[in-house]
Amino acid sequence: MRHEKLNDYYRQGSRHVIDIFVGIFVLWLALRFLTLKPTRKRREQMKKTLGTPDRIVAMIIVAALIVAGIMVPGLYYLPRIGLVVFLFLLGIVLFFLTPKAPIVHERVAGFLVPNNVMFHPGHAWARVEKNDVITVGMDDFAVKLLGSVDSISLPEEGSKVKQGIPCWMMKADGRAIQMLSPVDGEVVEVNHGVADSPAAAFEDPYGNGWLLKVKSNNWTSNLNNMIISDKVREWFEDNRDNLAGKSFAPALAPLYADGGEPIRGMAKAVDPERWDELAREFLLTWPPRKLDRRINV
Repeated sequence: MRHEKLNDYYRQGSRHVIDIFVGIFVLWLALRFLTLKPTRKRREQMKKTLGTPDRIVAMIIVAALIVAGIMVPGLYYLPRIGLVVFLFLLGIVLFFLTPKAPIVHERVAGFLVPNNVMFHPGHAWARVEKNDVITVGMDDFAVKLLGSVDSISLPEEGSKVKQGIPCWMMKADGRAIQMLSPVDGEVVEVNHGVADSPAAAFEDPYGNGWLLKVKSNNWTSNLNNMIISDKVREWFEDNRDNLAGKSFAPALAPLYADGGEPIRGMAKAVDPERWDELAREFLLTWPPRKLDRRINV
């Protein structure tokens, strides 16, 4: 009997010691989090992206962490629950205090350029979504270059696309224009709204005018053939200057103006007769290539 009591005593004592250490650890984490000093760059980002509601919620949650850290040593029977609650609250705090980069549509060389997409040299863009899904569309240069089209033929869902290979086709005035896929992968969704009404792709190319979504397992490799962020401005400016250099048509005067918005249908303004060849030159599909048979034209 005495031996059993001694064992119970040691078990209870060990449990209390563990409880105390867990409580101290939780309190230390809370205080440590409060004393962290963000870098100057992070503070500037937080000032720009954190609103007053976010700050109030974060302060309330931090206060709850301190209370939890003080109370846990007394929760002899619930130390693990206290730790789980603390980690959960800490995750919420980090979510609220992590600066969320705002989506900015900057105008570069007269063309809209959002900061949340990557650009392919063929003037298609790619945006990473959840679960390795990449949303794909055409950039504002392609929109201004063509102006409008009569139809857009997209690949079928379940078909395979390959970076740098023709992926979809547009028709205008009886002439076909192809565009290259910016990524490898399997098409998991197409924008039927754009297929039914091509104007949507030209009115909102980076939003509702997206073309397809691709499940990609090779995204990091595809990045090697995308325009790096530091070169995007220079790339758009070079394209503008190259196109403007093709003609001195008065209609293209805005291309020379600093910050001027290019006109719609630049290819036709430069060369009304062979505008389709000019468009293919900038979209990197000249000479024309054979499209995948799964694309209905």
